[in-house]
Amino acid sequence: MSFIRLIVLLTLIPLVGWSETVSGRMVDSETGDRLPYVNIGVLGGERGTVSNDQGYFHFDLTDLMSETTIRFSYIGYENHDASITDLRLLGENLGEIKLTPKTLEMQSVLVYPREFKEKVVGNPHAPPMMRAGFKKDSLGYEVGIRVKIKRHPTLLKTLTLHGVTTTYDTVFYRLNVYEMEDKLPGKNILKQPIYITLTDFEQGADITLDLTSHHIVVHDDFVITLEYVKEMGEGELQFSTGILNGKIFYRKTSQALWKGAPFGLGMSVRIRYEK
Repeated sequence: MSFIRLIVLLTLIPLVGWSETVSGRMVDSETGDRLPYVNIGVLGGERGTVSNDQGYFHFDLTDLMSETTIRFSYIGYENHDASITDLRLLGENLGEIKLTPKTLEMQSVLVYPREFKEKVVGNPHAPPMMRAGFKKDSLGYEVGIRVKIKRHPTLLKTLTLHGVTTTYDTVFYRLNVYEMEDKLPGKNILKQPIYITLTDFEQGADITLDLTSHHIVVHDDFVITLEYVKEMGEGELQFSTGILNGKIFYRKTSQALWKGAPFGLGMSVRIRYEK
């Protein structure tokens, strides 16, 4: 009997700490070019990651159900969904995961009349005593504000980050703009990724980013966010914020569900529209 128990124990030992990690590379299905910073994660879950600047990624499948959907998404490309069963059939090395470019749609064009108006919307006056933003976050963590507009089409001219403090030498994030769907961020309206790099700025200062060259046009209320897409080591990026003077949306990682909170994160947008 003791011998049998020993055999059972020896059989179970290799399972302790066992994990199942797959790896691969994200590429363009037409050109074969690598795709950096692709969002990869459990659809509607809280396990996700982002491919690195060369398109390579690692993803942990441990304890995930066979029918769980993993979504690969990238601005300007069609989503690619795969079940855990599909991925396990490919083995630990998934090879190249190919994304198909979206068919380009005719972009909106603003024809300005003689008179137009500019306005700052969002939360430009968040009190400095509270701070919120990015701290010890996973790849794909995203946070931003809802912006209400009254006229359309509306052009986004600038984004200002208020009271910025960071412990990083260089800050690198992706900018996203979403239309609202059922009171939550929905479709990302950008045609191409927009990355933001910040260096050598005064702590606690306001930082204004020019968006005019991207010609971002919205037709209704929208959500504008920053997303943590590149490992930068230990550190944080914080903004001034206040309670009950706005609303933020955030999600913990790629493909996770959006959540809202009654905070006024220090972000504002200068918009331009016809009078």
